[in-house]
Amino acid sequence: MTQEGRGLPDIGIIEELSAALGVSVGELLTGEYRENENLVANMKKTKFYVCPVCGNVIAAVGEGCYTCCGITLPAAEAEEATEALDDEHKIVVSDVDGELWVTMNHPMDKKHSISFIAYVTSDTVELVKLYPEQEISVRFRKKGHGVIYAFCNRHGLYKL
Repeated sequence: MTQEGRGLPDIGIIEELSAALGVSVGELLTGEYRENENLVANMKKTKFYVCPVCGNVIAAVGEGCYTCCGITLPAAEAEEATEALDDEHKIVVSDVDGELWVTMNHPMDKKHSISFIAYVTSDTVELVKLYPEQEISVRFRKKGHGVIYAFCNRHGLYKL
């Protein structure tokens, strides 16, 4: 019983209760209802969620509510990778034999590195996970117009 004299539902029926109400368990527990605003599922609306503890990467078509290591993950907001950026966060893309060759002049040590590079078109998402001490040299098969993303574990998401 709460101080107001109200009872709380048994945790054992939480999944059935959320299904009956037509909301997710997360929405039920937080009291926040989320409406799907991405009905066409265009892959260019992909959002990236990165766990600051373990580095897990979640790519979702649109906004979502995700947790990892006990933390609710915010969607990474992409900064434009323009010429004004410092050299380490500049994304360099070359067209080599019908492939996009992506490189960066960025440190790759445990404290400061690029954790993934992704190529997103209207119908595909390709993500390559990178690790410290690894060279940043990624190739994607060119599929038309798309966006290249790079995630720095210190400074966040960049797009070109």
